[in-house]
Amino acid sequence: MSAPVLSKEQGERYAGFEQERTFNAHSVGNDTVMTRIRHKSLECSPGCAVEATLQLIDGKWKGVILYHLFQGTLRFNEIRKRLPNITQRMLTTQLRELERGGFVLRTVYPEVPPKVEYSLTPRGRTLEPVIMALKKWGDEHTQFQHKHDVCAD
Repeated sequence: MSAPVLSKEQGERYAGFEQERTFNAHSVGNDTVMTRIRHKSLECSPGCAVEATLQLIDGKWKGVILYHLFQGTLRFNEIRKRLPNITQRMLTTQLRELERGGFVLRTVYPEVPPKVEYSLTPRGRTLEPVIMALKKWGDEHTQFQHKHDVCAD
């Protein structure tokens, strides 16, 4: 489906904003399409810093992975055991994105079989108050049944 067409006046009005369309959200009831826009610049509004932060740690698993790494260095399978519902491929993808973002350090030891450990970088450690605030809010406002080995406890 294509993006909504803007009138000439609307196009000129929004021409100054650098944005990237990431996906279309479909409304079944109204048969409408809303485009989700991600800003490339933080000059758009005061809330853009929040949007930028959420983009860095978005994804179903990144926050939970970070939470477990706050407890110390972990090997791939140790992380996987703590997150039994994540696939190996998804865990690999999320760890690579966190590494690319400068939040996680991946250390490979030249052994057979190879030993790979994941730990937080100083930049990753700066997210601890953010992730812990999310956990606290979730503990107070959600009804999840906590299992110590499975959840972020």
